[in-house]
Amino acid sequence: MQVWEIVSIISILFTIPVLMVSYYQLVLFYHSLRYPLDLEKDTPVLTDYPKVSILIASYNEKYVIDRCVDSVIATNYPKDKLQIVFADDSTDETVAIIDTAAQRAQKAGIESAIFRRPDRDNFKSGSMTLAMSLVTGVYVLQLDSDSRILEDTIIKGVHAFQTHPDASFVSFRVGHYNRYFNYITTLFAISQDQGDTISKMGSYLPNFPFSGQGGYIMYNCTDIRKVGLWSEHIEIDDAKISWNLYSAGTRGIYLSNARIMSEDPETLEIWKKRAYQIQKGWTKIASVYFKKTVHSKDISFRDKFVLFLTYLSPFTNLSWIITSFLSGFSLVFGWQAPSSSVFSNPLYVIIVSLPSVVFYLSAFYALKVQNIVTVKNLVMIPILTYASACMIILGAIAFIQGIFRKKTPYFKTPKTGDKKFMKSVDYNKELKIWKVSYLELAFSLVGLFLGAYSLYAGVWVLGLSMFGFSILTIKSLNLSRLFVRGHNGGGGQIPAKDREIAMQTFEAIESGSSGIR
Repeated sequence: MQVWEIVSIISILFTIPVLMVSYYQLVLFYHSLRYPLDLEKDTPVLTDYPKVSILIASYNEKYVIDRCVDSVIATNYPKDKLQIVFADDSTDETVAIIDTAAQRAQKAGIESAIFRRPDRDNFKSGSMTLAMSLVTGVYVLQLDSDSRILEDTIIKGVHAFQTHPDASFVSFRVGHYNRYFNYITTLFAISQDQGDTISKMGSYLPNFPFSGQGGYIMYNCTDIRKVGLWSEHIEIDDAKISWNLYSAGTRGIYLSNARIMSEDPETLEIWKKRAYQIQKGWTKIASVYFKKTVHSKDISFRDKFVLFLTYLSPFTNLSWIITSFLSGFSLVFGWQAPSSSVFSNPLYVIIVSLPSVVFYLSAFYALKVQNIVTVKNLVMIPILTYASACMIILGAIAFIQGIFRKKTPYFKTPKTGDKKFMKSVDYNKELKIWKVSYLELAFSLVGLFLGAYSLYAGVWVLGLSMFGFSILTIKSLNLSRLFVRGHNGGGGQIPAKDREIAMQTFEAIESGSSGIR
């Protein structure tokens, strides 16, 4: 067998997992089009109001925690059927803010309790797990400190449980109160919209497993206590519970028409760190529970396949790197002729490119179902490839670390709430450049060389993809901080008029509306 044949076989073998994930997205998109858009569209009327606990995790969240509690107080669910439990690890003035907020909730008729501890073992996950000892509700709504529920969020969640008795959790659409703060927040919001629409709306009718998202989810307390709560995997707490609930034979429900608003990352660096943490957590969970899930009799083969396909999807990043770089080096060293490269094969190019069409269509559909199809949002859809390309190396590293269950520092996403609209906040300006960023830079520089050589050799698809990946990754590294004192890596400010719209949206949310424009 000749070298070029070996290179082609390796390239095709590593492309197969990517195609499996990509074409599963096609299946999900088809089912998302069939999602019942009237599901919980209107506020339901309940005949029974079970007790609901709201578990709020907090660690030094002085800018956002008050608004979160106020949104719970403003709910239309009976106050005597609510309980707020704070899982508070704070070490700053947030402690006093939470004490005051708990008293405010009690005056409104809502039972309140605060859990504190002397250490931060297992970080947020550990705090929530221990705080569950104070939870007395039939259901528990898990919120982050920056979460804002709308007045009918809880009642819609409870109604979904009552109409889907086999459900163990209800997942809500992620809303974005700072969607238009800058270009990064807008891009992140559309990315989240697209992800919710594909993976969650698409999972509803066929009852495919999907990963719940912390801060936007309500659980059946009995069911999550049976599967062990959060503590075991701190990187991505609720993905572990989702996996175990599906493995136990239960299901999740997604409500597109019930939102929980939250704050989006305002810099690409924070976004990348969040994505890295999620992908590492998913892979680690799949690695830990592989044997147990394979031998489980409570879950079908189809659902096992979907779980592994979903949670091991970060492998697609490593697969792309191996396939592209191997093809590039094979051209440089003469291991194969340009005409024999898989990237010169029209059929291969069509097969691997087709899912991109689905990606763009699903992003458009995500905007459509929320009635926010605007020119500004439509222009952002093609730019989503920017975010995807610049996270490939981090995604590959996350996969490797997750498979080997490597422990890495926990990253806490900084939140600034409404302060960002009024003044500069130093809450997220102390982020240090990652050591892994130098690895990203090295891969990108090699990618530029391989891209240039591939273009010279006439392998245009490989050359352009390598160029795009390299340039976008370098741009995302924010290396200017090494040369400009005090540079904070802003996400590109949106004009004052749009920032005014953003503030109006934020205020609309505080008054109880959806804030969608």
